[in-house]
Amino acid sequence: MHKILAAAAFSASALCSAGDITLYSHERLGGPAITLHEATPDLDPLGFNDKTSSVVVHKGSWQVCAEKHYKGKCLVLAEGEYAELKGFNNMISSAREVDAPRRERQ
Repeated sequence: MHKILAAAAFSASALCSAGDITLYSHERLGGPAITLHEATPDLDPLGFNDKTSSVVVHKGSWQVCAEKHYKGKCLVLAEGEYAELKGFNNMISSAREVDAPRRERQ
């Protein structure tokens, strides 16, 4: 019984430590939005390819890329709000959480 409870507690803590990112279609965190909880190599099936104008990284660091499957121009965003994506507006096609604590603020 203790092993089952320990495994459940470990699984719950692993889920809580995962990062989240919300992509917004308009600047200043406006318009339709989508929240990602896991790596998304192609935003097209979600209807959000090349439509992101602002971002909130709720937890973790996320790499966002201009092409599908994390290719092309990429940017790592640390936790925080990005009301504008200067030089990256309407370009995001894929996103994934990364371990790197690099901060590439705009």
